[in-house]
Amino acid sequence: MKALSFLFLFLSVFSVVSCQHKEKQIPRDIASLQASGGMEGIWFLQGTSSTRGPYNGELELRKSHDGTYDVVRIVTYINYFFDGLKVQEVWTGKAVATGETLTVSYDIRQGDFITRLGDLKRDPSEFSATINVVSRYAVTPNGLATSYADKKVSNYTEWITTKRDLEVKPLWVNQRQLMSAKGPKIPIVVRGVINLFKKDIGYEKDPLVKSYKNRKEYKDENPYIVFDPTDFEFYRKNKDVIRVVNKVVDDISITEAVVKRNAYAPTLEEKARSYDRNARDFHINEAGIVTPSQIDDQGRLVAYNLHGDAALWTGMYLGSQAMRYQVTKDSEAIDNVKRTLRGLISLMEITGDPQQFARTLALYDPVKGLPDSRWHQGKGKFQHLMWQEGGNNDMVKGITHGFLWAGLVLPKSEGELWRDLKAYSRKLIDLQVVWDKPQNKAAALGLAAWLTNDSAFKEEYIGYYGKIKTKLTGYSFDSTFYWHGSADWSGINLGLVGDVTDITIADLLGQTKIRDQLRERLMDAWVTYAPAQRHLQTLVAYGFAYKHGTRGGNFRSESSDSKFAESLKQANWGLREIPYPRPNLNVSIDHSLRPDWCMSPIPRLFWKSLKKPEPPIDYFYQGLYNYPVFELQAFSSNFVWKDTAFGYQLSHVKGEEESGVDYLYAYWLAKYVGANNVD
Repeated sequence: MKALSFLFLFLSVFSVVSCQHKEKQIPRDIASLQASGGMEGIWFLQGTSSTRGPYNGELELRKSHDGTYDVVRIVTYINYFFDGLKVQEVWTGKAVATGETLTVSYDIRQGDFITRLGDLKRDPSEFSATINVVSRYAVTPNGLATSYADKKVSNYTEWITTKRDLEVKPLWVNQRQLMSAKGPKIPIVVRGVINLFKKDIGYEKDPLVKSYKNRKEYKDENPYIVFDPTDFEFYRKNKDVIRVVNKVVDDISITEAVVKRNAYAPTLEEKARSYDRNARDFHINEAGIVTPSQIDDQGRLVAYNLHGDAALWTGMYLGSQAMRYQVTKDSEAIDNVKRTLRGLISLMEITGDPQQFARTLALYDPVKGLPDSRWHQGKGKFQHLMWQEGGNNDMVKGITHGFLWAGLVLPKSEGELWRDLKAYSRKLIDLQVVWDKPQNKAAALGLAAWLTNDSAFKEEYIGYYGKIKTKLTGYSFDSTFYWHGSADWSGINLGLVGDVTDITIADLLGQTKIRDQLRERLMDAWVTYAPAQRHLQTLVAYGFAYKHGTRGGNFRSESSDSKFAESLKQANWGLREIPYPRPNLNVSIDHSLRPDWCMSPIPRLFWKSLKKPEPPIDYFYQGLYNYPVFELQAFSSNFVWKDTAFGYQLSHVKGEEESGVDYLYAYWLAKYVGANNVD
């Protein structure tokens, strides 16, 4: 396509030159263009769009090795704004100068990744077709002028007159890049297991999967991380501008650009302040539980929504506020800790069954009744609440995590809360999930030992680790896996929460051998997932193992300090990619419409085919590209660190807003552990 566009550019120039008249009076500023190298420079540009009105800008012409010019056109609209922000259009292309004419060719696109925005829809063809826009500047009394169209939305009339010298770097540089996330070779035994699952699923017989089998990435099983720091520095210096790059400017392309702007324009600290305020005001319900919320068009709270994973997110939110307090001593953070600690305690108290706890709590409305059979109205002092049954292995990690962080920062003056915290730390041991899942037992016993100072619990805690230790593995048995883009992504986050809890408890109890073995396990897990750049994994590994000197055998054989330093640097970009505010739109996204997208040859969560009934084939689809948060997850994810890394599709209904616990936990953890370069 680029070759055809370039050929068209030269044919267009030839046609214009062959029809030229002899001499014309040329304005003085234009005459210099015909001298050797005279066109090279940055030209002042003015123009008008038929849809957005007048604009000013610059046209950069930089001599290329083939005699043409590399072009960067940047214009800012004077009277057109989007949500109060200026709109800037950036196009790049090639130019040829002949006689009195300058011919510029741009290849732009219309579809990028949003397929639907409200009532607006993209046709699938708009994601693969490139639009070649050609403008021919001819001499006029006012300078070199041109009229052209983007062939979709707008007609343009513009002219250039005076120029300045080139800068060292072009006015705009595309920094988007692919980073391999392949990882080590898959063992033969594992390969056999994957092939058995693929056969059982019928994966390679699926027509959509088969359509990608000849792609090089598919054959190589090579997943990639799409890293795009382009315009980061620009947005930090120009917070009132949206840049739409090499696209037809319309509401959808502007929206895509706005989300990137909202990720990069604020500092990490500014986003943390905004998320802290928003979570406090809109995402802690009447029971002290962190939830998604329904927000109206004026940004007002309509209702707290229900979410079955709320116990986990509440515990992690409490952790974020405890770390915030440790760093800032902000009394508001302690207020948030107290509020959500009451919620976590209520999860255990409301069931009336010492072996069970609730997944989440919400205000009970007798008019609406209970949502479904999993919900129950509270009794006694909890009559105004309802609770969801099914507290499980995942959710109990939120409670133990929250209890730990509360114990670290809760003022001793909070006598009633301290009594409840101690009492319910003892009751953790009685929960059925602690007995069904022995890996939860250490945290329950350790918390009870530390919070109550009961030596009997401490003896049981030490005895538990003595039982699971083996001569072969110690406590650091590595059950993690990452096979060319395939992993248990939600499990990674759960593992991190458990690691922070377990390592901290061991340290608080003075059990340095246990602590150090757990740190080794954490570093082993980091080595496993390093190719996939799980940013929260890196921050946790740094703060709770690496900075204390832990490296481990897997680290020494498969990694290095320089690789870890690079991952820690990238972890900051993981925070930068999360926007504030998150978009709250009726929107659908499908990256598979990109011509460069490719299906993964390894099914997503392939072991889930053991579930009955077996999930449909599209459940197992995943791509080979991990896109920036502002191009996918920001639109609907409630927690980016547990999402499938190589997802590519989503939809979101306007009104539902997520809590931002994912950003708050990662940011305050980074500050708490002293990670470098967290601005």
